[in-house]
Amino acid sequence: MSQFRKHGRTPVKCAVRLKHREIGDVITETRDISESGVFVSCRELVHFVAIGDEFEAKLYTECDRVSETHLKVVRLTDDGVGLAFA
Repeated sequence: MSQFRKHGRTPVKCAVRLKHREIGDVITETRDISESGVFVSCRELVHFVAIGDEFEAKLYTECDRVSETHLKVVRLTDDGVGLAFA
């Protein structure tokens, strides 16, 4: 499957707070990250969002650094949601 990806994935677990205009705040964890986006592990989230939905996001690293960004849903799986940096 990796032959179809533009950017390689790096396994990274960090806390992420997603803010969606309709469902509110969701706190979850990243599974991996790339230059183009992140995958978040959240089986419940896939039932409430659709491809194209947008989030405001705060990613929390181990050294207490917070990165704020906008993310767009690009993939839904049974394990979570693929989000692209907007």
